[in-house]
Amino acid sequence: MDDMESVVAQLTRIPGVSEKAAEGMYLLGVRDIDDLKGKDGDDMYAALRDRKDFFAEPCMQKMLKIAIGMADKGYADKFR
Repeated sequence: MDDMESVVAQLTRIPGVSEKAAEGMYLLGVRDIDDLKGKDGDDMYAALRDRKDFFAEPCMQKMLKIAIGMADKGYADKFR
C-alpha cells in the first residue's frame, strides 16, 4: 500500500492524528505505521516546515510525536 489516500486513511486511525498530519507524514516517506518507529517528531516537523508545498501547523508537531510514540510502543498496531 503506498497510494496517498490509503496511507492517510490508515494513519488517521491513530488517535490524535489529523488528515493533514497524515498527509505530511506521507510526504516524508511514511507508507505504514511501522515507518514511524524510531523517528524523531521534532525532525519530522522541521522537515515539513522546510517544505514549500506544505504548511505545517504548530499542533502537528504534537501529532507526530503521539503517532511515533504509539508506533514505537506497538499501540498503533491495533489501528491498522
